[in-house]
Amino acid sequence: MSKPAAYLKPAWARRQLELAFPLLPSGTRMALWFGGKRLAALGGDGQDLSEDTPGVQTFSLTLEGKTRGVLLLRLPPEAASAAAGVWGDFLVHSLQGVIEAEHARHSVAQETLASYREMALLQRAVTELNHSLKPAAVAASLLKEFEGRKNATDFGAVFLRNADDASYTLIQYFGENAAGAFTCLIESRLFAAMVEHPLGDILNNLAESPLWTGETQEFQSLLWLPLVVPGENLGMLVLASRHPEGFTAADMKRAQMLVSVAASALRNAQLYAAEQMIFPAFVKVIATAIDAKSPYTAGHCRRVPEIALMLAEKAHLADNGAFAAFTLDDEERNVLEIAAMLHDCGKMVTPEWVVDKATKLDSLSDRLDLIALRFEVLRRDAWIDCYGGSPNGQSAAEQSYQERLRQLDEDFAFLAKCNLGDEFISPEHVRRIQGIAARQWLNARGEELPLLSDNEIYNLCIPRGTLNAEERKIIEEHAVLTIKMLSQIPFPRALRNVTEYAGGHHERMDGNGYPRGLTREQLSIPARIMAIADIFEALTAHDRPYRKAGTLNWAIEVMSRMKKDGHIDGELFDLFLSEGVYLEYAQKHLAASQIDQVDVARYLG
Repeated sequence: MSKPAAYLKPAWARRQLELAFPLLPSGTRMALWFGGKRLAALGGDGQDLSEDTPGVQTFSLTLEGKTRGVLLLRLPPEAASAAAGVWGDFLVHSLQGVIEAEHARHSVAQETLASYREMALLQRAVTELNHSLKPAAVAASLLKEFEGRKNATDFGAVFLRNADDASYTLIQYFGENAAGAFTCLIESRLFAAMVEHPLGDILNNLAESPLWTGETQEFQSLLWLPLVVPGENLGMLVLASRHPEGFTAADMKRAQMLVSVAASALRNAQLYAAEQMIFPAFVKVIATAIDAKSPYTAGHCRRVPEIALMLAEKAHLADNGAFAAFTLDDEERNVLEIAAMLHDCGKMVTPEWVVDKATKLDSLSDRLDLIALRFEVLRRDAWIDCYGGSPNGQSAAEQSYQERLRQLDEDFAFLAKCNLGDEFISPEHVRRIQGIAARQWLNARGEELPLLSDNEIYNLCIPRGTLNAEERKIIEEHAVLTIKMLSQIPFPRALRNVTEYAGGHHERMDGNGYPRGLTREQLSIPARIMAIADIFEALTAHDRPYRKAGTLNWAIEVMSRMKKDGHIDGELFDLFLSEGVYLEYAQKHLAASQIDQVDVARYLG
């Protein structure tokens, strides 16, 4: 509210008195005081005129029933006293009209300003509520609009309703000892009645309620409103006061406006939270499905993210060297974790017999068993040739028979060893395989056939590993399929790098990797991290069908050669070793027999 003195401007008041003054008898003196200040003084020594001056008549100026000023009027002695009263009343009436008009104008302005401020506060509150993406943050923003205001709200709380069992949980509150007081409230019969009240209410003089048995001495008055969106009750706002007459209809009206916005914001926050939970859960389901496709790679898509995040964190913490400028915020950590879980999603369409191919002759079954049967037929034929079909007979061919058996056993053992894929197949090995394959055997129909088919020869002659060229191409195709599958997902902007990180785990630093032949400069640091994580997990995994789980020394030695060959990022591999990422992971996931001493210095640089 403006000060009373502001309702009469000195210059204007003096001008009005100057206009009226010539109409008064000569020798008249007057002075105007308002709001503790003298605004004008006219006539002779009017400057010294006061209420105590002999012959002065006083005319009061009031505002809202209180005297705020006076008009002092002293006519000359010869003038009639009644004339002074007429003139005084006339001038005061004029001034009083101006004062009241100005007061009304100021009141309207103040009310307008107060309304504007209230609207601005509400607009700010609405903006803050709608920008809160977590239920607890929405509740905190709502309570912020009541805490510390110049009203009777001493306590506030927001309860969330569980749709499954209709129970209520306290998630945010303010006020001294509020947690304990609201815990007492929620256990009372009154709270149960409040829940059943669909529109909320005010309960002043709480002690008079038959449902309240003094569960807490903190509360004397309550105001509550449900947080409702169409078709669903999300929770409740409860305000409390230490005073028996704590809340008014105006408090309820303001609270209703805020609660209507808060309920929508709360619903949006719950939907956002659900969305944030659904996508990672979906990713985990896909990762589990990838691992479940093959019992030999179970857990791979869960362990690779762990290694990748550990190494990325070390790069993030580096304050000098190649990774000083690399940063990893929570958003990027999430991207890297999702990419690592989905990096093998293309394997979902890769045939199981290729993924699980444990030996060179393995397909739907290990064809070495068929070859073993053919060798058994050759042993039978050798026995028949030696003994003529009679087990008691002797033959001069006994020595030749034993030699044939020995040769058959050696040849089969050789083929069985070649089938494992543990060692390099040399040209000499190939010639021996071809020589063995040229032998003939008779099938059940009496047909004479080569001991090994062309396809069996082809697979047994695979130089390294168990996959032939066509099968390796099928396996490598999973990286292409991973990129194609992930490219079809409309990732939000925050996850836009998932495809790049996931699709680059088989690229090489020298550009000879697949599927796109990218070089180190074309690959991001997270994509290069993915490659190291994928390789290290594969080398140390205990569940691969084509070899036993490797020791740390063996795995580091293999990766060291990859570093020299331009297969993996050398600086990241050095960080992987120097920061002990390899050992930290091993202590959590590897068998004790795999964890041997690694001479890290030997491999650095």
